[in-house]
Amino acid sequence: MTLPSLAALGIDPVTAAVYEFVLTCGDTVDVAAIAAARGLDDAVVVTALEQLRNTGLVHRTADGHGRHAPGYGAVDPRVAVSALVAAHDEQLADARTAVAGLGALFDDGRRVADPSGTTTVLTGHAAVGDWYSRLQHRARGEFLAFDRPPYVVATNESVERGALNRGVRWRAIYTVASFTVDGSLQGVHRLGADGEEARVTRDLPVKLAIADRQVALVSVGPLDVPTAAPEALLTESPALIAALCDLFESRWRTAVPVPALPAPTASGGAGADASVDWSEVAARLAAVTGTPDGVGGSDPDGVRAGAGSSRAAVGPGGPADPVTGLRAPTVDERDLLAFVAAGATDDVIARQLGISPRTLRRRLHDLFDELGASNRFHAGVEAARRGWV
Repeated sequence: MTLPSLAALGIDPVTAAVYEFVLTCGDTVDVAAIAAARGLDDAVVVTALEQLRNTGLVHRTADGHGRHAPGYGAVDPRVAVSALVAAHDEQLADARTAVAGLGALFDDGRRVADPSGTTTVLTGHAAVGDWYSRLQHRARGEFLAFDRPPYVVATNESVERGALNRGVRWRAIYTVASFTVDGSLQGVHRLGADGEEARVTRDLPVKLAIADRQVALVSVGPLDVPTAAPEALLTESPALIAALCDLFESRWRTAVPVPALPAPTASGGAGADASVDWSEVAARLAAVTGTPDGVGGSDPDGVRAGAGSSRAAVGPGGPADPVTGLRAPTVDERDLLAFVAAGATDDVIARQLGISPRTLRRRLHDLFDELGASNRFHAGVEAARRGWV
């Protein structure tokens, strides 16, 4: 029979042929007999036999037993080959273990050869969260951030407040989705009181943190799969950081300031108490922008003009601004936005405007379409950008 390949054990075809012959002999055999049987030179056979002996597959008889040359015999392959395979497995395991250390040596060599900066991929909540916290502590002059869900670590206002207290200029751009959790907008306003500069935009392509324009952390994993293990690039490359800073500044210019919270009520709430005089709130907000409040009329049949009517196009709100191309809001739109901005519930708004909940829902839908908004907060952001509130 022909032996299967033993190349994985470091045995070449010639040595394998010698080994096969020794296995078939049943007793020890000398070099000359093997050479004659396989048609090989004695020197080649000796080299092959010594390799097999060193790997434990054959043994050699001692001199002085009436033989002119030592003989070679096979060790039971079920024992010898299995032991050799196990030894190779251990060596391969050691080699695998060495990969990380070899990679570190390679990276160190690259750093020496190219001191311009390094980039590392981080995977997992622990690694990404640890480095985000490090950047917050590390910042001494400036911190730039894109804030959007899903989040790796919970908000820690005290860490940011510490950075603000040591003079760090902290600028953050939030998305509308950043404020879907109760209390998140209030947290931003608390940090704003301590010095954070915050703006909001509809969406952001990545999550980003840059400390002192020297080191940056940018997400690269799927942002639409909250359960996926987070992945991020950690970089000190000046060229890449410069590009990320340009991206931040571009988004900063088009984002709008985070809208102010409604004035607290007498009970300490933020305007969700139905006992509040919403007509007065709407009138006060309208007065700030110099337009009539228009609150108090009834509309049982929904006959007031909505955002998609001809009145909404030009009506009392006036024609489009010649500079921005954006029209002013109608009285109805301003009234509705005032209530929305103040945090009133649908039932309260409908009651104050004297319309049915169904009519209110239609008007909100039309208003959101006009503003290109997906929810109330986004509508408030877009209205603030247009100067409607």
